[in-house]
Parts: sequence; C-alpha cells; structure tokens
Amino acid sequence: RYPLIGLLMILLGGSVFAVLAVSLQTHGPLIQTDIQIANGLHQVALGSSPFVRGAMILGFYLGEHAIFAIGALFVVYYLSKRYWTELSMVVIAWGGELVILFILSAYFNRPRPMFDISVWRQMPSPGFPSGHSISAVLCYGLLAYLIAPKLASRFWRVVVIAAAVLIVLYIGFSRVFVGDHFPVDVLAGYAIGFVWAGLVYTTVELIARRKKNPENLLATPPVSTVRNY
Repeated sequence: RYPLIGLLMILLGGSVFAVLAVSLQTHGPLIQTDIQIANGLHQVALGSSPFVRGAMILGFYLGEHAIFAIGALFVVYYLSKRYWTELSMVVIAWGGELVILFILSAYFNRPRPMFDISVWRQMPSPGFPSGHSISAVLCYGLLAYLIAPKLASRFWRVVVIAAAVLIVLYIGFSRVFVGDHFPVDVLAGYAIGFVWAGLVYTTVELIARRKKNPENLLATPPVSTVRNY
C-alpha cells in the first residue's frame, strides 16, 4: 500500500549492515564489545536451568525447520489457489536469501564463537551474517504483512505485528545465547532481512499492481494485491 516503506527498509537495513560490515573488517570497538557480550552471555547460559537452555535451543528449530515448513505450506497453498503474487514473494524471498547468505558468509568468513564448554554444540560454518535472523525477518515479517491488514480490529493488528517482532527477536537472541553467533552476526542478519524483504515484497506488489491496472497506476489510490484468506 505504501511503497515508501519498502524504500525506507532498504535504506535503513543497508545502512546498518554497512556499519556492521565495516566494523567487522576493521576490527573496530564495536566488535570488541560484541565479543565481550557473547562471552558474558555464554557464562549466563552455562549457569542457566535445563528448561531455559531448552527454550533457547528451540529457537534454532523455530528459525530453520519451522520456516521451511511454513514456506512449503505457502508454496502448496498458493499454487493450488493460483495466487501468483504471493507465490512470487515466497519463492523469490526464500530462494534469494540462500544465495545472499552463501555469498556474504563466504566473503566475510567470520568464525563463530568457540568456547571450551559449549551450551549446545559447535557450528563449523561462517557466522556473519546469521541465516536464522534473515529467515526470521522474511518469514514472520511476511506472515504479519499478510495477516495484519486483513484484521478489522486495530488491537489484533497490533497483536499480530508485536507477535512477529517478538518471535524474530527471540530467534536472534537464542542464537547468541547458545553460542552459535555473536550479537553482530544477528544484527547483520536482521539488516539484510530488512533490505531483502523491503526490496522483494515491495517490487512484487508494484509489478502485480501495474499488470492489474497499468493505465491508472498513478491515478488511483494504491491497494495491496494480497488476497483475503
């Protein structure tokens, strides 16, 4: 409905990622603080109860397996209903994320945290940016984008958006808590997720609207092409 929001997401996310990337490459003060936070949180994690550890480990599955399942359900449903706009959003966002993550993680090649005593397990692959964080923004952000505008009550719209934000934050925090990522890795993942979500979802909507009403694209109030479910 408001393409400017997509543009702002791209600018904001790109700016944040640029700052984090430069700090990582130059080993600036932000990275030193990043390591200190990771070490301190690791000590907290070692002293936490099994229930808390289990809840944090769950964030790994909520940020990976659950997202794959949601994506598969999206694809099957949109194919059966022939909702090509929404299908394009899912396929381009999910597929593009894998390519972006592969390129960036290989380029920066930042090792993940290494501890003598691990909370869960040690991950060998590069950690910057966090793939779970990117996926969380794309997936749960899209869910909020699809659901919230269809709710008549402002209260429930706020609830849906707040729930999506909390899930995204929980997944990112859990990755640092169990020692799989540094905080900067997670923040970089959020930033890339913002950029990619803003670019893909806005562009797909604009193209769909142009095809639907090419003559009056600028003359009529913009309306989202996303269907009611």
